[in-house]
Amino acid sequence: MKLELERIPVWDGVRSGSECYICDLMGEAERDAIAFYLGSSVMNPETRVRVNESGFCHVHWRRLITANKPQGLSLMADTHLTTTRERLQNSLSDLSRAKGRRATRAAVARFQEQLERREAGCLVCTAMEGRLMRYLFTTAYLWEQEEQFRSALLASKGFCLHHFSLLLERGREAVSKGRYDAFVGEMTRLETENLDRIAADLHWMTQMYKSENRDKEWNGSEDAHRRGVYKMTGRHRVIDPA
Repeated sequence: MKLELERIPVWDGVRSGSECYICDLMGEAERDAIAFYLGSSVMNPETRVRVNESGFCHVHWRRLITANKPQGLSLMADTHLTTTRERLQNSLSDLSRAKGRRATRAAVARFQEQLERREAGCLVCTAMEGRLMRYLFTTAYLWEQEEQFRSALLASKGFCLHHFSLLLERGREAVSKGRYDAFVGEMTRLETENLDRIAADLHWMTQMYKSENRDKEWNGSEDAHRRGVYKMTGRHRVIDPA
């Protein structure tokens, strides 16, 4: 049933003409998670417990702020800050009482370690990660199981390098052992062809700023700088707080 649920967005993504439809799906996943935590769930005790325990990475706290839902955010931030201060109280006391260079450095190290643990496990990142793994698995699975999907995928614009790498990794679980090397080979050729395409667009874009090319056609390269960066780095990624 889960695979059936993921087929529709993956099929829509392959047909979208995007430089990386996984990035697009991650954008949707992020928006859904932000909307969930700022919606009616904020009044759910179980949700508040999860927020108090895990919270969000610094990027997604900012996303929550810019979503402009101050009431829901204030409710979450209020209890999360209370829980955070309770957990950090001993470390803060150690910092204030520390005497001498060695003791002070040890207290600072303990506080930093505790803060790093607190900032791990962002709820939005976790939600995105789960959907990402399912989308990647579905993509690789459908490549092997459905010839029509395979043809559509090979006619697509490929992926950003980040999601391309993850797709190859996830493909080990989704594709049968006897066809995994073929999967890697076809995906690599697809990715290389599209990297070549963007490289050509980027180079032509740089040439268009020369005076002798002022009257020439852009040939669709007007946004090559943006597409090139997205192809190299990804546009919507699960955030790694580290």
